[in-house]
Amino acid sequence: MSKEEMKIGRRFEGKVAIVTASTQGIGFSIAERLGLEGAAVVVSSRKQKNVDEAVEKLKNKGIQVLGVVCQVSNAQQRKDLINKTVEKYGKIDVVVSNAAANPTVSLLLETPESVLDKVWEINVKASVLLLQEAAPYLQKGSSVVLISSIMGYHPQIAMAMYGITKTALLGLTKALAKEMAPDTRVNCVAPGLVPTNFAAFLTKDEVLVSN
Repeated sequence: MSKEEMKIGRRFEGKVAIVTASTQGIGFSIAERLGLEGAAVVVSSRKQKNVDEAVEKLKNKGIQVLGVVCQVSNAQQRKDLINKTVEKYGKIDVVVSNAAANPTVSLLLETPESVLDKVWEINVKASVLLLQEAAPYLQKGSSVVLISSIMGYHPQIAMAMYGITKTALLGLTKALAKEMAPDTRVNCVAPGLVPTNFAAFLTKDEVLVSN
């Protein structure tokens, strides 16, 4: 165990945490930290290969982990994610909704309707639908975290629709916090530009970074 790992507490001992889009980038780091703090973590993404690789990495750190293929816009795969978690662990204590898509850098007024629908479906709608599935199994004192973005506060022209959906998550957090209280806390995190594969084209753009 490294010195850094020795400094980490065990706040999530005995807890079960689902993190969507968690085989790489921010999602993987969230799952890793929850696991190092004692949680049994459930990681997911669209590709079985990525799921298997993430599970192996986390197991090598001594983390209890379950991997499930889940494209959050797929209703059956959302159900499978929840059902497999409950079958293995019997409960859910934490849900981190991290999945997001940005398939275009078009101007908003030039973006096809199909793309607008896809970004909204994955970035916002899927969070609501996933929580509808998870809600019956959330324990008293449970926590939901929605991952927004700095783009939710300052949308960039090249990522306007993405930014709009991340702004919507701020409102969704407030609405869910009222509805799910007092048994479940709902919070939102809005990261800045993080050098992940997802954000590679942004972090290499000096104009966007400087803005």
